[in-house]
Amino acid sequence: MKLVEARIAKNAANPVWTQLDDRWQALTRSAEAILAAYHNGRPGLRQEVRAASEVKKLGQAVEPREVIVTALAMYLMLYQEPRRFRSDDAFSTQLVRRVRGLSDVNVGVWHDNKTNKMRRVYRELPPRVVQVIAGWIVPVLGGVGMKLVELEKADWEAQQQKVKSFHQAVSDLT
Repeated sequence: MKLVEARIAKNAANPVWTQLDDRWQALTRSAEAILAAYHNGRPGLRQEVRAASEVKKLGQAVEPREVIVTALAMYLMLYQEPRRFRSDDAFSTQLVRRVRGLSDVNVGVWHDNKTNKMRRVYRELPPRVVQVIAGWIVPVLGGVGMKLVELEKADWEAQQQKVKSFHQAVSDLT
């Protein structure tokens, strides 16, 4: 997340950040429209309606920039630590979980009689609902995420070239 925030600070004047905010807000409005149509009697897929409900809750509870930074950070993590994700579905599942984890919309509370305390529990979504949400998030934020990966890769390669040239200069000492 620090890398994403540093890239945003470095390119603060770039309009892509406000455009991403707008795209996220458009996604939440689209989810609200799906829910409104469903509540007005239009039939819909169960997983799409549930996904729309989750995105709407998230849109109301979390600032767009926070969602964007988290999603873009997940793309950087995919590049930096690809072994953490066994497949594209595993990545998209974690992407949705991290975005949903930004607020308490995915948390339930229950009373533990043994300890006499309230316990929080993470409410998992069914896999089909997760795939619907990921199918909405990836087109909205994925392109910029991949561009950030390219930029970080270029920065890393430049850093490695500096180290390599230093080592070459040390080895050339006589």
